[in-house]
Amino acid sequence: ARIASLKDGDANTTLYHRQCTYRKHFDTRIGTDVPRDCTIDPSQFIEPSNLEDLDAPFSEYEIWQAIKSLPSRKAPGPDGFTVEFLGSCWPVIKHDLRCVFDQVYALRGRGFSCLNEALITLLPKRADANGLGDYRPISLIHIVAKVLAKLLSLRLVPKLNNLVSNVQNAFIPGRSLH
Repeated sequence: ARIASLKDGDANTTLYHRQCTYRKHFDTRIGTDVPRDCTIDPSQFIEPSNLEDLDAPFSEYEIWQAIKSLPSRKAPGPDGFTVEFLGSCWPVIKHDLRCVFDQVYALRGRGFSCLNEALITLLPKRADANGLGDYRPISLIHIVAKVLAKLLSLRLVPKLNNLVSNVQNAFIPGRSLH
């Protein structure tokens, strides 16, 4: 039927008349006009929540919690630093790292464009890897970008229940699709 419709177009055929009849039937039942004053009030769907703390500068404690919650024993990024390094050298580097995140917060990050860069490397899936399908690509990103992403997620997670509808199930811990 679809091929016939494509071939005949809107020629005066039985198929064309059936399609017009069905469309007319549903148009009279459902309607085709869209109301002009259709507005959506977000407060109907999202409960008001105090979001001011999402816009506060990062504290030293928050940065340390983010570092502790990152998975260890992962490959270093282009900067060569790992989570273990940050954890073991925290007393020495905490002030410098806090200054970095203060600059990111103030949007005065000249040179921070490198945080958007990643090294892509191929890891062999088996010892006798010959073809491209025998390798698994991974992206190595900077440790500062990893910590920043973790900081933002740790701030946002407590607010998710207020920001995301109860109907939404995917990607929300504790909610199931089944």
